[in-house]
Amino acid sequence: MRNKLGYIVLVLLVAQLALILLSWLVTAAFPELSMRSMLSSEGIRWFFGSFVSNQLSPLLIYFIMAVMAVGACVRSRLYDALRETLSNTRSSLTTSSNHQHKVHYREKVGLRIALVEFIVYVIIMVLLTAIPHAILLSVTGQLFPSSFSSSFIPSLSLIIIIMSLTYGVASGTIDSVAKMHKVLVGGLEVGSRLVPTYVVGIQLYMSIRYVFIL
Repeated sequence: MRNKLGYIVLVLLVAQLALILLSWLVTAAFPELSMRSMLSSEGIRWFFGSFVSNQLSPLLIYFIMAVMAVGACVRSRLYDALRETLSNTRSSLTTSSNHQHKVHYREKVGLRIALVEFIVYVIIMVLLTAIPHAILLSVTGQLFPSSFSSSFIPSLSLIIIIMSLTYGVASGTIDSVAKMHKVLVGGLEVGSRLVPTYVVGIQLYMSIRYVFIL
């Protein structure tokens, strides 16, 4: 996967350079087209002046929250507990009890608390979106786009993080503040490998929008 990410970054960089040259050649040959050249004075100012604002897209927050949630779910062992529970349920339905994994009492307690938290989250989201004149709907009463759609990934990631920490404390996989912090940053450590791909990819996407006036 690491090698593939390197090739992806290289491809994105080549695509960025190709776009810069293509925008210059096309606008020079066909000035009547509604395109912008990235090698014009305006294009160069845009590229350097808008780089930071281009990176500060909602996707950055979605990315950070999502990798934190995934990392917390895995490092707290909530993911393993859910997988073993589902495996046991499947085995009991197929009457193959020999292949069931033993889930300890504290793990069961942690899973139940996490399940209750998720149900409460779902109920709150339903109350904030499904009832008439719900707070998280748009002014026209639509679900997409709305405050709900803008905050869906961050709010879902947050409840997964809370569930993971709760499960970790209840099951004993988190028994100190240091371990709690390790669980929270676990996803960021893995997700850091995706940062170069994000930076180059977002800049390429914004460059395409600039050149073709999208």
